[in-house]
Amino acid sequence: MNTFTKRIVPIITLFLFLQVTAQTNQAIIDSIGKVAQAMENDSTRVQYLHKVFFKYAYSKPEISRKLSEIAIQKSEAINDLYLKTRSFIRKGIYYDIIGKKDSSLILYDNAYAIAKKEADKDAMASIYNNKGLIYWGKEDYKTAMDYYLSSYEIFKDLGQQRGQANSLNNIGLLLSKLKRHKEANTYQKRGLAIRKEINDTYGIGASYNNMVMNFSALKQLDSCVYYAQKSIVTKTKVNDIKGLATSYNSLGKTYQQLKQNDSAVYYLKKADEIYQRFNARKHRAKNIQLLGIAYYDQGKYKAAIDAYTIALENIDDSQVMIKSKAVKRMANAYRELGDHQNASLYYQETIKLQDTIQKNKETIATNAIFEKYQSAEKEKEILVQRAEIAEKNASISQKNTTIYGMIAGVLVLLALGYLVYNQQKLKNKQLQKENELKDALLKVETQNKLHEQRLKISRDLHDNIGSQLTFIISSIDNLKYGLKDANPAFLERLSNINFFTRNTINQLRDTIWAMNKDAIHFEDLELRMMNHIGQAKVLTGAEIEFTNEVPETTTFSSLVGINIFRIMQEAINNAIKHADAKEITVHLKETSEQYVLSIVDNGNGFDTTEEIEGNGLENMQLRAEEIYGKLNVISQKDTGTTVKLTIDKTVTKTI
Repeated sequence: MNTFTKRIVPIITLFLFLQVTAQTNQAIIDSIGKVAQAMENDSTRVQYLHKVFFKYAYSKPEISRKLSEIAIQKSEAINDLYLKTRSFIRKGIYYDIIGKKDSSLILYDNAYAIAKKEADKDAMASIYNNKGLIYWGKEDYKTAMDYYLSSYEIFKDLGQQRGQANSLNNIGLLLSKLKRHKEANTYQKRGLAIRKEINDTYGIGASYNNMVMNFSALKQLDSCVYYAQKSIVTKTKVNDIKGLATSYNSLGKTYQQLKQNDSAVYYLKKADEIYQRFNARKHRAKNIQLLGIAYYDQGKYKAAIDAYTIALENIDDSQVMIKSKAVKRMANAYRELGDHQNASLYYQETIKLQDTIQKNKETIATNAIFEKYQSAEKEKEILVQRAEIAEKNASISQKNTTIYGMIAGVLVLLALGYLVYNQQKLKNKQLQKENELKDALLKVETQNKLHEQRLKISRDLHDNIGSQLTFIISSIDNLKYGLKDANPAFLERLSNINFFTRNTINQLRDTIWAMNKDAIHFEDLELRMMNHIGQAKVLTGAEIEFTNEVPETTTFSSLVGINIFRIMQEAINNAIKHADAKEITVHLKETSEQYVLSIVDNGNGFDTTEEIEGNGLENMQLRAEEIYGKLNVISQKDTGTTVKLTIDKTVTKTI
């Protein structure tokens, strides 16, 4: 197949697909038109079109659009404003579904203008509710809440129970979004009571599911199980398959939190079957990750890896945070299986993803600084304009004072003195504000320059030294290949240089990583430590165990974080290289007042009273002093070595 054919075949295929789809849609519209035409008048025909609209709104929105346009034309022809209002609302719903929110708002406004003129309160309430949904999507939560509350009040005045329940449900969902979960459940329960009263089975299932979400956030897991099970029963009755997937997912997630992993696996697999059926990739990615966690907690690490693999296949490229968590979990599973090579690869991939997340955060922060700078500039311009106006006013006042001075000299002198005093006082205040503003701007500019210098240095290190080291590695590999029959001792020397250079690149990357951060989250530091340990296992065969008792939310300054990492790195290297250690334990814990890092090995040990060759211990001691920490090295010949770093918490917050 030539290049032209390869390019033209997909285009022709797409064209034919669109043509067939259009013909199929038109056939459905023609069929609906025939049914409507058999009805007695245009009024009943429009009502029928309104009813059929929702059948295709989500599955085939283009059919719903055409039906809403026909309904608008027919309602205009018979001048039925009641039906015309609802036809506009349906077309607005169509635009909302396909993502054209502004067009949707225009249609709702057209419908509202008619409804308000005709005092059609039922339509006004529906419009308020629908506009609330759009403003929620725009993250304008205040406006959305105003519309929901207005919608509820009108439905309440009309005694329209279904509308009241829908509005209460939306208010509850928005409160959940704002993390006000107790209040959210109050509104969900009120809506649920109404839905039970009118036997709205579909709505009852939705209310149960929404309450599960709130109880989960409130850590009331028994209530989660209760309402998730009721939701499953209700949704099964109405054959709400997609809703069942959500309920299965919620119940599985709850059982996973309760560490009842057999039940968690059962319900998460049932949810996955439905998500596969509807090709709901994003939902499936989140669900299958939970399944992987349940397998991991059961000790089924191979099954967990299979689940995480499926999750990664379904995660969108834009979901960097979710992808980072999946990759890290994959690395942990490989680590538990003893596959340190794959574990190291996935830890490195996690580091890359977290670096991407950090760069995105830095971009947002830089933009925020620039916006503050722009605001400060505008404030400065306003102050200058005010000063000019004040001077002009003072000049006018002075002229007026001179005129009045000819009439009453003594009074003029008193008034002039008073004005001069006020003018000087105003100028002093303005000068003070200008100086404060200049200081603030200088501080912002200094921070920007420091940030730019750090970025420039890290770029220079990466682009210059990093590329040169990479060139050296490539040259050594080529040299080894060309001299593969050379003296083995010479080849071993080349391999040692290659290893040293690669290790230098890794240290350079860690340094650049620390330079680009004002603060280091423990989760990020832990990842670097585990990556180094994984590589050491692969290269040396030593058994290295890493444990920690520090919350992942803990944050260190970049200076403290990099020095903790370097001390651990140096201690492990010393244990393997100089002490011939085969087993090493790394433990990091938090007490009420301190952070404590300990590295224990079963190596040869040494006499701490004797002078030791090399700079390893001295370097660790200097790094500990740099962060005001205390380093203790306990060792005896043939008994192994313990390196213990202690850092006061109060110190880590000040450097």
